[in-house]
Amino acid sequence: MQVKLFWIQAPMRDKGFVARDSGGNGVEFEKKVNEWLVQNSDCEIHHIKQSACGGSFGPALWLISVWYTRHGGA
Repeated sequence: MQVKLFWIQAPMRDKGFVARDSGGNGVEFEKKVNEWLVQNSDCEIHHIKQSACGGSFGPALWLISVWYTRHGGA
């Protein structure tokens, strides 16, 4: 089994300090994960886990781990 990690700091901020209603760079994060899933459609996904931390005094961090195996072995 293999794992692919995706992470982003300050996911709800476009630029600067204040969070925005636009979704900030979280939208790009979502796009990045979805593109990887499409490009790796030969993978069997076993688990997708997410975690988040921070956000009070420092930037928030979002982490997604995708646990998978490739068809044919690896």
